[in-house]
Amino acid sequence: MKSSHKKSNRMLIGAGIFLVVYLLASVIFGSFLIDRFSIQELPNRNVTHVTVWRNW
Repeated sequence: MKSSHKKSNRMLIGAGIFLVVYLLASVIFGSFLIDRFSIQELPNRNVTHVTVWRNW
């Protein structure tokens, strides 16, 4: 009986570690994709760039 409890505890700990790593990887990869696609879409917007020259 004790060996089955130890095995199930190890499986639960392993599953928890797997889920934590999977969630971290998905968040990092998702934020990387969002940053990459948002930078590519910026030139399509109508943005007025104003350059100010100051005479020193």
